[in-house]
Amino acid sequence: MARPDRRVSIAVARIIPLVLLCTVIYASYAITKPLCIDYLIHPLPKYDRSPRIGTGAAIVTVYYVFLIPVIVTYLRLLYNVIWNPGFLPRGSPSLLDQQNAEVPTPHRRESKRRKRSHRMPKTTEKSDISDEVDIERGVDHNAGGNAFPLDTKGLESFYTKDVFVCQPDGRPTYCSTCCQYKTDRAHHCREVDRCVRKMDHFCPWVGGVVSETSFKFFIQFVSYTTVFCTFALIVCAIFTAELRRETGEVNPHWAVGIGLSCLFGVFAFGMTLSSVQLAMYNLTTIENLNRRSAVWTLAIRVPGHMLSKLNPNSRWAPTFRTITYPLPPRPPNAEDIAEHQQYQPAGEQHVFAVLQTLPGENPFDLGTSFKNLQQVLGYSLFDWLLPLKHSPCADHSSLESAFALGPVVKRLKAEAGLEHPMAEDSEPRDRASKRKRRRSKHKQHS
Repeated sequence: MARPDRRVSIAVARIIPLVLLCTVIYASYAITKPLCIDYLIHPLPKYDRSPRIGTGAAIVTVYYVFLIPVIVTYLRLLYNVIWNPGFLPRGSPSLLDQQNAEVPTPHRRESKRRKRSHRMPKTTEKSDISDEVDIERGVDHNAGGNAFPLDTKGLESFYTKDVFVCQPDGRPTYCSTCCQYKTDRAHHCREVDRCVRKMDHFCPWVGGVVSETSFKFFIQFVSYTTVFCTFALIVCAIFTAELRRETGEVNPHWAVGIGLSCLFGVFAFGMTLSSVQLAMYNLTTIENLNRRSAVWTLAIRVPGHMLSKLNPNSRWAPTFRTITYPLPPRPPNAEDIAEHQQYQPAGEQHVFAVLQTLPGENPFDLGTSFKNLQQVLGYSLFDWLLPLKHSPCADHSSLESAFALGPVVKRLKAEAGLEHPMAEDSEPRDRASKRKRRRSKHKQHS
């Protein structure tokens, strides 16, 4: 059963789109009929002035030219929020999830504790430490615990990449509510009770979650809304001042148009600035809450030429922790964990180094604001203006990582010694050899 606050959020989210629709209809009526037709093109007798057909026609034309992008981007945003919201699929409950599902809520635990106090002595009560389940992390925070899901299905999509976001133990974050490993930059949304990939916020304007599949269209929508409201505000203000100067009266429709334009224009302008700023940093609203203190833990693949150095008999001692995939199957009995941890399934092994960024560093910051904007809006001017293509960050087909990585990851690799020495020197050596060939050819011709 849904919580009361969740039901209220969903109910409000369903009402706001209708309010926006009614506002746009009324604003279109106020600009078209009372202003352009009754005051400019065919003035009513009470205004006692000559027609201004060109001005009225130009205002109507520009008004609808600005209105069409607002409607198109809003419909595109609404379509993605409803039909392509970026939800992660739910997993099948593991044994641990079933145990956690049976754990009573705090107020139920309190009532049961009171009942048990009359039946048995206090010494037989169990500790409540194991009852606490972290939905966002969803795994045991103590080394050697068995709070991980017993099966390791779903990890293939992580260790087949070269870099992925993990916890300090090297495992991806697990959501005990969705019974699924969360992909990079995914967040569990309480309003929809689902994990959402690169979730930005829950938007009541469209009644859903704005994520990687819709953030671009959200920016376009609020940007075009700002331009549209600014134009409507200027037009209504100019002719309201003119009418009051000549007749001393104020048209109520124009006054309401000024109020609505100010209200929605200021809100849309603020959302445009904040959204563009987040895109320039390649962050989401949730990630921006603690971006100055956040520490990202990354699992970075160890190159093949370094695997021999990780041998216990090697003289080289790594400065980082490693984890090898595929993980061994989790035993049902906690006593057999130590024995099974030494076992690794046969087949290809994927060794990863577990590294952490400095506080405030963003591994997904590509170095420049323009490159970060391209990850959201696209690579061409048409992509920035037209709500047609999805954001490039929504494409996770790259074998390196789910999202494009920036200089922070390169620095981590260099500090840990994971960069192949030949990879760094190959380009300068090729340039030097080309220069020598050119010089030799020049000497031969001379």
